[in-house]
Amino acid sequence: MSTQSNLLLNKIITNIVKVGASCLHLEVGSKPIIRIDQKLFNLDDQPVATKEFLEDIVQIILTKEEAESLAKNKSLVITHSFEGDIRFKVHIFYQRQTVSLLFTYIPNVIADPAALGLTKEFIDLVNRKSGLLIVAGYHGSGRTSTVLSLLNYINKTESRYILTLERPIEYILTSGKSIVEQREIGRDVDSYLAALKFIKDSDVDVIFLAELGEAAVLQTVFDLIESGRLIIVITEADSISDAIAKLVKLVPEEEGDKIKDTLAEVLLGAIVQQLLPRRGGGEVTVMEILVANSASKALIKESRFAQITSIIQTSRDEGMRSLDQALIELIKTGEVDYHDALSVAVDKTNFQVSAQKFHILK
Repeated sequence: MSTQSNLLLNKIITNIVKVGASCLHLEVGSKPIIRIDQKLFNLDDQPVATKEFLEDIVQIILTKEEAESLAKNKSLVITHSFEGDIRFKVHIFYQRQTVSLLFTYIPNVIADPAALGLTKEFIDLVNRKSGLLIVAGYHGSGRTSTVLSLLNYINKTESRYILTLERPIEYILTSGKSIVEQREIGRDVDSYLAALKFIKDSDVDVIFLAELGEAAVLQTVFDLIESGRLIIVITEADSISDAIAKLVKLVPEEEGDKIKDTLAEVLLGAIVQQLLPRRGGGEVTVMEILVANSASKALIKESRFAQITSIIQTSRDEGMRSLDQALIELIKTGEVDYHDALSVAVDKTNFQVSAQKFHILK
């Protein structure tokens, strides 16, 4: 292990946080690359990364058990804290038989839910004693940040027992009015399913589940909700209808009707989000928001998932918002550039019409 490598890594980490970078890419034969406002930049003032340098970094940041896991599986995701309480999620993997690393910055400030764009009606759902909240999007869309914002809101305003199940633990939550426990899959407990089964006989009120990958986990989630727990889950999807459809597809087809009925009964709300460049620098979260009502629940039972979007579009007074409606609002406030918004709009023709109506077509 090289002291020089350790010093160089800490220097790079400190500098990229200062310039507001969200990611650092390190691979053999290339200069370090950082991402700022969704754009990639070479760190030209830094040396080209060597095989020895990256192997030194792996030795510096991994425990013995983590190093053994990397050697066996050829990939690993961990969190690591540097000097100054700087925290990163680190993806370590191999390409062309050499190690590469991706560092993703974890801010130490948890945003307020309203500041992220969540409506009051959706935020109020976390006051319910039981039910299911879905937070969806793709990797890098800020899903974990949104969930932790909701959990921190509960932690500051209510006296409840909160448990998070994550792999790895990204944000550290300190108990406030609530008790907060965070368990890491693979370290504190073997699997999500094992953790959930243990919870059945515990005093937990609120559960955050960072993955939902198999039918047995989904069924256990439903059982826990029926016993009086509020559960927030993360999944990958590009729309709310897609997120719901993917949950239903986790179970065998012959059990589909039962799962749809249960999902319709327990669902409180769902969001799908992505990040866009903010005018003036940084990123802004844009969200499609569903606050489940009788109409959307009926569509779930009937497998008419695609029509949920229509319910969202016509229910703004209930705290719902389509992605395109959210984009229009962000353009009107000047937070997002019109062309950036248009690039991700769902219905580009109607979006352009709406933009023209509000005189924001630029």
